[in-house]
Amino acid sequence: MFTLLLADLTHALRVLLAKPGFTFVAVLTLALGIGANTLVFTLIDGVYLGALPYRDADALVDVYASSVQFGGGADAVSIPDYVDVHSGVFALADSALYSDASFNLVDSGNPERLTGLRATPSLFSTLGVGASLGRVFNADEATPGRNRVVVLSDALWRNHFNADAQVLGRSLRLDGEDYRIIGVMPPRFMFPRVDVGVYVPFAFSSADLAEDQRGVNYSAIVARLAPGATLAQVDAQTAALVRHNIERLGSNGSDGASYARWVESTGFRFGARSLREQLSGRNARELIVLQVAVALVLLIALANVANLLLTRLSTRRAELATRTALGARRADIARQLLTEAMLLAVFGATLGCAGAWLGVKLVADSDLLPSWADFAVDYATLAFTLAVTAAAIVVFGLGPAFVASRVPVHATLRASARLAGGGRSARRVRATLVVVQIALAIALLSGAALLLRSFANAAGQSPGFSSTNVLTAHLTLPAAKYADAAAQARATRRMLDAARALPGVEAAGLTTKLPFSGENAGIVFRIEGRADDASAPHAAWRSIDEGFFATLGIPVLRGRTFAAADWDAQGRNIVVDAAFERRYFPDHDAIGKRITLGLADGGDAYTIIGVVGSVKHFDLTVPAQKPTFYFDFGAHAGDSVFLALRSAVAPAALVESLRTALRAVDPEQPLFNVSTLDQRIALSLTGRRVPLQLLGLFAAGALLLAALGIYGVLAFSVEQRTGEIGLRMAIGADAGRVRRAILADGARLVGAGVAAGLLGALATGHLLRSRLFDVAPIDLPSLAGVALVLIVVALAACWLPARRAARLDPIVALRHE
Repeated sequence: MFTLLLADLTHALRVLLAKPGFTFVAVLTLALGIGANTLVFTLIDGVYLGALPYRDADALVDVYASSVQFGGGADAVSIPDYVDVHSGVFALADSALYSDASFNLVDSGNPERLTGLRATPSLFSTLGVGASLGRVFNADEATPGRNRVVVLSDALWRNHFNADAQVLGRSLRLDGEDYRIIGVMPPRFMFPRVDVGVYVPFAFSSADLAEDQRGVNYSAIVARLAPGATLAQVDAQTAALVRHNIERLGSNGSDGASYARWVESTGFRFGARSLREQLSGRNARELIVLQVAVALVLLIALANVANLLLTRLSTRRAELATRTALGARRADIARQLLTEAMLLAVFGATLGCAGAWLGVKLVADSDLLPSWADFAVDYATLAFTLAVTAAAIVVFGLGPAFVASRVPVHATLRASARLAGGGRSARRVRATLVVVQIALAIALLSGAALLLRSFANAAGQSPGFSSTNVLTAHLTLPAAKYADAAAQARATRRMLDAARALPGVEAAGLTTKLPFSGENAGIVFRIEGRADDASAPHAAWRSIDEGFFATLGIPVLRGRTFAAADWDAQGRNIVVDAAFERRYFPDHDAIGKRITLGLADGGDAYTIIGVVGSVKHFDLTVPAQKPTFYFDFGAHAGDSVFLALRSAVAPAALVESLRTALRAVDPEQPLFNVSTLDQRIALSLTGRRVPLQLLGLFAAGALLLAALGIYGVLAFSVEQRTGEIGLRMAIGADAGRVRRAILADGARLVGAGVAAGLLGALATGHLLRSRLFDVAPIDLPSLAGVALVLIVVALAACWLPARRAARLDPIVALRHE
């Protein structure tokens, strides 16, 4: 048996090497189809199928807050919300609260910025993971005054401490305070991102637990389902919890009643989803579209190779019939052709895996998908590739093998060369395969065209400010060094003045929440004198200096903005944006009105002194409709600040000089998250740009394969009709008529393919409708452009065989016959 298989493989390899052009095209075609599917499967495997580094990860869920006022999506939760969920939702076996944190680390050399996480001790029991060295923190260490302990990530332990096993008990100075190292996490552990280097206890003060902290949302909940519990049960129990709080707080005086009315008016609720869904992010959903796209590419590739094999089989009918006449069984012929198909598929799969490996590297570096996912061409990928390869062999290999096994020996041996084309039936099969390729290519091209128009529309949206030549950077002011808001304001002023003095800086400003930084803050408020303020409207807020609006080119619509004198005056003034005025002061009479922050009576009141243009904060495709107001930083300072510098030179040239200038003010101050505003906006478009690039690449490959399919069918037709064409030219047909006849054959194939492809394009538009921006799923300009591109490429593929036919010498052609 082994000897027979070896003989088949040897003969198949000899046959393929005898036709290197055919073999090269077939292998390259299969490599494109199999490689594209391998690439996307690798991405899906990393995000959706790969094991998360937690015990029984499928039982982990993300519990979030949501309300109509927040857009109905997933939002952060407050500390009192977590306490309620932790103790009152019995469908959850355990839960933990966590919040992003960052720390200034000054150990030796330059100051660094560490990304960290504040978490309740239950984080580790909820995730089912313990320390690999030392221990994790306990409940006693999650109390104020006893919470100066830290657990290191494995990466920080190795990179900063050289994997020193004696690190336990050492002191790590974070934000000017000493933390005692008590543990190191396992190598594969990450939560909720791979860049988290330190974990510290989330210590709740009595003020954090007060009822007035409801609505102060900046944390997240991870929980583990109880055995047998479902997400539906979590939803039902959290809904009951909200109803209970409405009744309980509504009977506790005016403040509780205000909160209860706010919950009812905004539709506040809790929601739950799988932790994997939350960690994956919304961009991961684009993989489903890409999987459909690469499946179409594979179908086109298989149709193309099947066409090539059928065409080549037509030229080998006499050879195969002769072998049959000499004693070869039909099964032997079929097995030999199947072996040839198998070799082609193996070569194509090998080349495709190499291409997929390169593609994985590019996509992994694109920020499209979560950084924690492991994208590797591993055993799972190879198993998938093997399965696709086996399916490919069945699809494009069995057909020709079956046809060859039914070769009529005597009829074939008696047939003339002009019958080597396989007859009308074979020609119809080849033509049908070409039509299928054209139709699938149009479906892919139309999807790429829709995404291209959608991306262009999104990228062309104005963010509400000027982002050109604006360098941005993040810095933080630790409480241990800057004890209060006044100290933070003084230090920030010195740093801002140092930045403004740099050569090449035209304008500079600061804000606590920069557009397209991924950060936001909001608060409820009341409008003085309004009887309808019981619903406690909600707005986003930022603190800025007097130069921020000018630096970003945000227009002043009415009134005035802050001046340098406001910084020291400590006045209670605010500036609102157009969305704020439009919603709450539709008569454009916001100037002079006063708002009170928070739910409680007697809160701080602020006077509106100006109205500025609205800006988009996260997404260019989302209208700037969230009401926003601005504090003067001098009167409302914070420990987290973004600097923005408008430059007359390339922004990158300012980075080192800015870092040096800030260290002259505070030698322990690290500068991090440095990028231009243009780069931040471009990053926000990653979820649209990378899928467009991949789908465009796949569509281009499909177009090339369709063109090769048309060319192959027509070229073979010309080859088989050489005698007929020579005879027609000998009796008077000119070159133009011959050329037109071949082009007409190609045009019929193209027309049928375009007609079928337009139906596929409609289906593609329906599939992509939720991912389109300002483009209809049925977009006539896109369809017309796609059809035009394919027709031009297809006719170019038709032209070469037609040109060859028109140049035939009648005498040579008749001798060929």
